[in-house]
Amino acid sequence: MMVKLKVCSPGRAPIVVEIRKRRIVIGRSVRSDLCVDDPFTSRVHAELREEGKTWWVTDLGSANGTYLNGVRIRGTVAVAAGDRLQVGETILELLPHAEPISGAEVPMDELGTGDVIVARPETLTSTSSAKRPPLAPEIVSLLDAARSVTVPGLPPEVERSKRLLAVLTQVGLALLSPLSLDEVLRQIVGLVLEAVPAERVFLLLRGAQGEWSCKIAGYRGQEPSVVEQIVRISRSILEEVVERGRSVLTFDAQTDERFRQRDSILLSGIRSIMAVPLLGSRRETLSPVVGMIYVDNPMNAGAFTEEDLQLLTTVASVAAIKIENALLLEQHLENERIRHQLAQARDLQFQLLPVAPPEVEGYDLTGISFPCYEVGGDYFDFIRGPEGTLLLALGDVCGKGMDAAMLMSALHASVRAQARSAASVAEMMAAINRYLCETTAPNKFATLWLARLNPRAHELSYTNAGHNPPLLMRADGSVEFLETGGIPVGILEETVYEEQCLRLEPGDVLVLFSDGISESANEHGEEFGVARLVEVVRHSREQRAAALRDRIEEALSHFLGKARPADDMTLLIVKRTA
Repeated sequence: MMVKLKVCSPGRAPIVVEIRKRRIVIGRSVRSDLCVDDPFTSRVHAELREEGKTWWVTDLGSANGTYLNGVRIRGTVAVAAGDRLQVGETILELLPHAEPISGAEVPMDELGTGDVIVARPETLTSTSSAKRPPLAPEIVSLLDAARSVTVPGLPPEVERSKRLLAVLTQVGLALLSPLSLDEVLRQIVGLVLEAVPAERVFLLLRGAQGEWSCKIAGYRGQEPSVVEQIVRISRSILEEVVERGRSVLTFDAQTDERFRQRDSILLSGIRSIMAVPLLGSRRETLSPVVGMIYVDNPMNAGAFTEEDLQLLTTVASVAAIKIENALLLEQHLENERIRHQLAQARDLQFQLLPVAPPEVEGYDLTGISFPCYEVGGDYFDFIRGPEGTLLLALGDVCGKGMDAAMLMSALHASVRAQARSAASVAEMMAAINRYLCETTAPNKFATLWLARLNPRAHELSYTNAGHNPPLLMRADGSVEFLETGGIPVGILEETVYEEQCLRLEPGDVLVLFSDGISESANEHGEEFGVARLVEVVRHSREQRAAALRDRIEEALSHFLGKARPADDMTLLIVKRTA
């Protein structure tokens, strides 16, 4: 269920956006899904999440709080159409989806950093142009009638021009209709069979990797059809048309000097041949030739004339535009299909991430993940265990997109399955590793840091499966990196993991992070690095966990400048307060 938000900030005109994601982060950070230009809004302020048919809002530890209809919220609260959320001095009003909008409704690509709100492209809807309607039947009838008029005694060159015009009219009418690529190719081959005395017509297209394939074949007396068998065309003709972009006409290929050394033509016995390139207009391609129309008459020499070649070349010029547009449309539809799959994977991942950290006496916790792509590979979780313990997990699965989503789902399930176990964290990690080895492909693996916090004894037992070592900053500013463990999970089924137990003292801060934090590079290729992260934590370690999270994100944004992150960025912070 999509929802519209009317965003009102003091001194600015309202802006309405339509949310398409099932989870959005609101804040002043440029990495937020809705970036609010409001100094009283925290960098990572609140979260809107759809579960079932209900939207929920959660404050993410903001400095000034999140208000629902004037009341400061605690925990997670349901919201509905007509409700007003306040973050800083900015009001977000939830509108019924069908309600007429008062105020500017701004498409995503028109929003910039100077606007009230900046959102990621996948957050809002985009509009697509409607298909062009087919020509009216009466117009088609008039054109057919005009084409059929004959005048006796016209000179031969006028008759040729009339014939060319008639064919072009047919091509234009056929290609104006909103057809699929296969239908376009069939119509072109059918028109060529009508226009020239060919026995066979083959239409070839260049693939995405530069390979060539025959898409449609036409034989006189038969309907054009998809090619089901291998079509052999002389390499010399392909070179002339495809590589040099030239048309080919031979009155008798058996005696033509150009093909005297080409056994493929001589042995086939083909006599009359024409071939013309389909020239596209896209500048980004290495070659302007997107395809080729090949026609032949195996039995008759001199079957084609220069006039036939001119006609075929003209047909190809017009057809190439339609083919290129149809190819672009197919690519657009494929991209939309992939985007839909990614949206489903993204929704799956967001459902796996915790809504809010649990409340643990004596501790302050927070976690956040900013995916670099629509579907990221980072995973984190807080899971309550037996006797008041808390399981902490942060991992990074290999890959992106749907593969990453499925692997994350498997990792999430295996970690959750261990949460109530009395086993040690090393034994838990070994069980997770075996599960992934048994249920996922051999080339799929994940790094994972796993720990059990006993808040009563203030003990932390952890093991590390190849993940970035988290940093533990003591109250006095000294730093420890938690490395003990083994190799990533999902590689070797019988891997044995080690674990270590630490005691947390008041003021100690544990910061778990993905490599998207430490390896983020600025415009000069310089990485943010662990050293910078340590300094930010050292200078801000006395702040609340959410405030420390914001300071890290702020320092990272300042360091990156205009550079775009190349990987997901995930943080999980645990601070002992008492």
